[in-house]
Order: sequence, then C-alpha cells, then structure tokens
Amino acid sequence: MIKVRASQIFTHSMEDVVAAKKLLDAGTSFEETVEKYSTCPSKKDGGDLGWMPEGNLQSIMGQEISKDKLGEIIGPVHSQYGYHILRISEIEIEKIEGPFTPDLAMEEANRIFPEIHSLLFKQFHIGMPVTPYKPEETISSVCKNHNVSIQSALDALNKEFSEKNISIISCEELKKQIDAGNKPVLLDIRESWERDISKIEGSHIINAENNEHVLSSFQKNQEMVLIDWKQDRSPSFQKWLTQRGYTSIKCLEGGIDLWSERIDTRLNRYDIDEDDGYRYEDILDEPDDHEGHDHDHPEE
Repeated sequence: MIKVRASQIFTHSMEDVVAAKKLLDAGTSFEETVEKYSTCPSKKDGGDLGWMPEGNLQSIMGQEISKDKLGEIIGPVHSQYGYHILRISEIEIEKIEGPFTPDLAMEEANRIFPEIHSLLFKQFHIGMPVTPYKPEETISSVCKNHNVSIQSALDALNKEFSEKNISIISCEELKKQIDAGNKPVLLDIRESWERDISKIEGSHIINAENNEHVLSSFQKNQEMVLIDWKQDRSPSFQKWLTQRGYTSIKCLEGGIDLWSERIDTRLNRYDIDEDDGYRYEDILDEPDDHEGHDHDHPEE
C-alpha cells in the first residue's frame, strides 16, 4: 500500500489560484505562496496535509502517483471542493498490519483465518483451495516454494482479514437505540450527491475537507456509526478512526441502502454504475494528523 505526504494551496477563487501559479512559476517558494493565497487551515503548517493514502490524492489530481512526481508542482486542479495546487513531498510504501507474519505456521494461519486456502489459491495460485498444509510449512516457506513475494502475500492476507473482522451494527439495533434516545454519533461518509438523495436525519457529513473539525466535536470513547452506500467504504474509515484512538466505531450493516429497505422505506434508493467509470473517493485510510482540513461546517 502506498501513502503520500503532500502540501496544497487551496482557494475557492479561480483568480487567486491562477495568481498563485504565476508566483510559483516566477520562483516564489511554495510556503510563501501558501501564506499569500491559501484559505485552507493547513496554511499554518505551510500547506502540509500530512500523510494520506495515494487514492485520496489521486481523486483530486486525476492521475496516478509515482516517485517522479516528488517535489513537482501539480495544478491548478479543480475539484468539487475548489481549486488546488499540490506538491508531493514524500512517498512511502507501507506494510499492512495484521496477525500474519512470515514465520507463522500455515496450520496456525488456517486456524486464525480458514479462508486462507482459497485466498492464496485465487490470488497467487498457491496450492489447492482445500489441500491441508504440512505442520512444518510456514507462510514464508510456502511463498518461496511457489515463487511468490512474501510481502505481497502477507499484505493480501492481512488486508482480507482486517476487512472481514469489522465491527457492525444492524439496522434494527441502530433503530432501537435511536428510539430509546441513545443515538450514537452518526457519521455519513458518502459523497454529497448521494446524501442529497437520501440520508438519516441527525447524521454528520464527514469528508476529506472537514474531518478534523467534525471529529474535534466528539470524545474518542463515544459510540460512532459510519454510514455509506452499501457498507463498502466504511471498513477502511473505521480502521483509520481506530488508529486515531477512537474506541467504539461500528459500520451500519448494508449502509443507507439496507436502512432504506428495512427501516425507513420513505427514503429514496439509488444505484451506482461502476461500469461508467465511477470510482469511490476514500475519505481517509491511514493518514497522519495534518490531513483533511476543514472548509465547510458539518451538517447536523
């Protein structure tokens, strides 16, 4: 998994972003240009957005990130939020943490994660889906015997394991809590156009631009429920919140789509045609503390 560290000049004004680019082209430092034109709170840190998954930055840039982009001035770029000029300062390939390590015996790995056979067979053509492993075999030895990158296999196993071991709250249980006056914090992580179609009243919009402002309103031990379309985007955000120290995060089972079917049938349902090139924008996955600064207040 690749993560990047970037800085930005952000403004809602086309005139200001053009003027900022002219300054940069004339040799003015990025930090000085940030100070003059950026309206993002990252301005106080010289525009530094901290670490973020490459997908977050790619969704703004509209292009792939590679090491030849280091230090390059990118933009102006127009996004749904406004105008950006970006500079990538660091790129790092990070390991996916989890219970699987190179020396872990395959028998133990199978006990932890029974799906390991089919996953390794499907992704790396290792063994057969139901063939038992020998007692002396480890993840490392199996990968070496099949000329498979050990780290690639570990990342795949740990990623799949973490995605299957997420904390979920059913639609019925959430409705019960709301009716009892014990409503948790509801964080809607969808895009704005999706929320315009249907939403759970009292939920808070949270996105790459306002996440720090929204989260600063709540205690880290408060119960929070993440709402997305079909529970497809919430696991990665749950993981990020857990890494930030939030201790009671759950994903709404089936997302707003299942809620609309089972609980509030008055809400509109919608489809996303991924064949038309639609790609989800992850809000955040594993960034550091400076990313995702506020431009808009959360909707209550």
